[in-house]
Amino acid sequence: MNRLFRRSHFLLVACLLFAHSLPAQNKVNVLTWHNDIFRSGQNLQETILTPAGVDPVHFGKIFSYPVDGMIYAQPLYVQDLAIPGKGTHNVVYVETENDSVYAFDADSAKSNPNPLWQVNFTNPPNVIPVPCLDNQIDCNVYPIIGITGTPVIDLRSKSLYVVARTKEFGSHGQVSYFVRLHVLDIATGAEKPPSPLVICGLPAGQVCSFPPYGKNQSKFDPQQEMQRPALILMPNPLTAHRVLYIAFGNHRGWVLAYDSETLALLAAFCTEPSLHNSKGHSGIWGAGGGVAGDLQGNLYATTADGPFDANQGKSDFGDTLLKLNLVRESAASNYGLNAVDYFTPANYACLQAHDLDLSSGSPVVLPKQTGAHSHEILVAGKSHVVCNPKGGSINVVDRDNMGHISGPIQAVNGSQGGYFASGAYWEGPQGAYVYYAGADPSALAPEGGALGDRLRLYRLRNGVLNPPFSVSQSPETFLNGATPAISANGTQNGIVWLVERRDRLATKPGSKPAYLHAFAATNLSRELYNSGMNPIRDSAGPATKFVVPTIANGKVYVGTQTELDVYGQCPCPQ
Repeated sequence: MNRLFRRSHFLLVACLLFAHSLPAQNKVNVLTWHNDIFRSGQNLQETILTPAGVDPVHFGKIFSYPVDGMIYAQPLYVQDLAIPGKGTHNVVYVETENDSVYAFDADSAKSNPNPLWQVNFTNPPNVIPVPCLDNQIDCNVYPIIGITGTPVIDLRSKSLYVVARTKEFGSHGQVSYFVRLHVLDIATGAEKPPSPLVICGLPAGQVCSFPPYGKNQSKFDPQQEMQRPALILMPNPLTAHRVLYIAFGNHRGWVLAYDSETLALLAAFCTEPSLHNSKGHSGIWGAGGGVAGDLQGNLYATTADGPFDANQGKSDFGDTLLKLNLVRESAASNYGLNAVDYFTPANYACLQAHDLDLSSGSPVVLPKQTGAHSHEILVAGKSHVVCNPKGGSINVVDRDNMGHISGPIQAVNGSQGGYFASGAYWEGPQGAYVYYAGADPSALAPEGGALGDRLRLYRLRNGVLNPPFSVSQSPETFLNGATPAISANGTQNGIVWLVERRDRLATKPGSKPAYLHAFAATNLSRELYNSGMNPIRDSAGPATKFVVPTIANGKVYVGTQTELDVYGQCPCPQ
């Protein structure tokens, strides 16, 4: 009964949140990062790709599309979309750091070699993507910063929500930085009024003011704030329309709540309003992942290693898993975005001292569990042997009582190098599974001498990882870790996919190709396929980092530095 309830939980939410995403049997759409607001990573309607048919003989790279910049955002997918004047297509959407959005035919580059449409938000030489060297805090996205966070699609209104950053030069040499929200028609790429919306746009050195929090007036710097987490779109009983949440990380962390139709700013939350130091470190980034949500309208976000004083009744939430909720603060329909609960690892001081962000991984909301804790969430960050001799922890947290710093329900010792990735969840034929792939302890160091960690499978029973160690692992290790994704036909034919980056994270931008891997979901020692098995045919473009593959209708889509690579059933080009 519990297994049936868990499966029903995900299907029910898919219907409630994305009413048109599953309108008929075998209709598959990927509208948000990691497939759903829970960030589970599951596509449970994959009937074409099976473990028996994914091997280097019957599966490989079938085509690719060149793009104008690096792809950090996960490709999104809409099935059976009518494109004016071009017929009906399955469409894959790709965004680049050059501030471009592409809509490609998802099935054939031969018959459709050009984009179905493309838009770009720059106008050189006066409007360009932000050079990463202009970012005084970090240069992790290299060499330019345009569109980084994965957009979100609303099928009901046929809208794609995407955030772009630009550097703009005025007529008298004045330099300004802009962060804009664009709402595009998914069939044409046309901007949908009142878009574009300037979230913040000011000359260099100036900052935007958002609503005050307590006694602190928080500032948003358009030059420094990185829109790295995926966007999320959620219903809320307090609002007439759905709410679009946009998070930021690199400076202080921000979560902004917008009305999805009027684009009115409803509320804002800052993770470090007091700004104890000149840089700030409590950003929300999640290794390219996203803020997660639950059925009650709550948001869950992890923060980086800034100051923490919430246990003293203050407002700084470094190295914390936050539970946020949109509330109405007055009869005049003013809203607030409040921290209603949190979990902070007890060794947070060590984490902060060694730059071991909890925010290096995004949370995964679990379906309802049996046992003492019904509503749970998983989170794992950078923490490794420096702060815990037994390695980084996968934390199981009660969403109804997150524990603050008293400890999670369970902390399972995982990767020695912690996690620069998020987990995935799947309920297979023998029960519920959780997947994580950790990093090597020296992944940020120069080349040489690292072994990495393996993709690991954990069993989830009665709300805990039982046994408290992995029961299956991949034969290969992954230097930087990776975020897995699952394809399955319900509880059958599960495949775990991930994209490996073989350059170290410190190597910018890196030159080694992205490697696509596929493993049998119930036995990770069985690697079904990787793109190095037939490298002449299947080699992908140079890898970016924190890339998640998108699996839909028998194909796998992988973003790289130079192209979108598409894998599927052969015959494959030789």
